[in-house]
Amino acid sequence: MHKESEIDTLLELDQQILDQGNGYWIKIEARRVTSTKEIPHGIRYSLTLHEPYGKRILGYDNAHAVKPPKKFKFAG
Repeated sequence: MHKESEIDTLLELDQQILDQGNGYWIKIEARRVTSTKEIPHGIRYSLTLHEPYGKRILGYDNAHAVKPPKKFKFAG
């Protein structure tokens, strides 16, 4: 698959909500932004898993740099 078509596919998934059963759901967000040193590809994205009451319980994104662990052993 051509790289630009892969990016287009990701952008088409923006704002998709995927039912995972038992009330859990995944939200996909992807949008073009100005390319920067931190975001050289010009795409801001997030993939989040939510529990039945809407609380985010897991997430991946490129909005923030990984912070080194301070308080928790497995943070960062």
